[in-house]
Amino acid sequence: MSSPEQPSLKAVVDINILVRGTLSTTGGSALIIGAIKRGRCVLITSRQHLSELYNVLGRPRIADKYGVTERERRQLVGRLYAGALVVTPADHLSLCRDPKDDYLLEMALLGQATHLVTEDDDLHDDLAIRSLLRDYGVRLVHIAEFLVDLARASNSPCNCE
Repeated sequence: MSSPEQPSLKAVVDINILVRGTLSTTGGSALIIGAIKRGRCVLITSRQHLSELYNVLGRPRIADKYGVTERERRQLVGRLYAGALVVTPADHLSLCRDPKDDYLLEMALLGQATHLVTEDDDLHDDLAIRSLLRDYGVRLVHIAEFLVDLARASNSPCNCE
C-alpha cells in the first residue's frame, strides 16, 4: 500500500474535466480536482496543458458566468503545477482523429501515467489508442472509473471533498 506522500496513481486529466472540477464543487470532476490538490494522486501535465486550462477559464463566457478572476486562475494553475509531474511533449505523436488530443497521449507516455482520464469518446472508441496505452500500462478511463481506482488505491471510500 502506498503512503500518502507517494500516491500510486499518476494521471493525465483532460482539460474539460479540470475546467468542470474548477467551476463546480460537486460531481466527479470536482472530486478529481480535490484528490489532486490533496496529493491523493499525481497530475501529469505540461506547460501547454496548464496554459490551456488558464486560457479556457479566462474565456469571457466562462469567467463572466462563474466569476473566475485572473488571480484565481493563476492560483489554481500554480497550485496544480506545484504538485504535478510536468513533462514536455515534443509533439511527435499523430495518432488521434483530433490532432489536439495527441499531446494527452504523449503526456501519459512521458509521465509513465497509470491513467488517462477523459470523457472523449474519440479516444475511448479508438482501439489502436486503447491498445497503445495498455501496452504502456496506462488505463484509459472515464471519471467514474478513475474515482473507483482512486478509492481502491487509498483503501477507503473516495471522500475527496
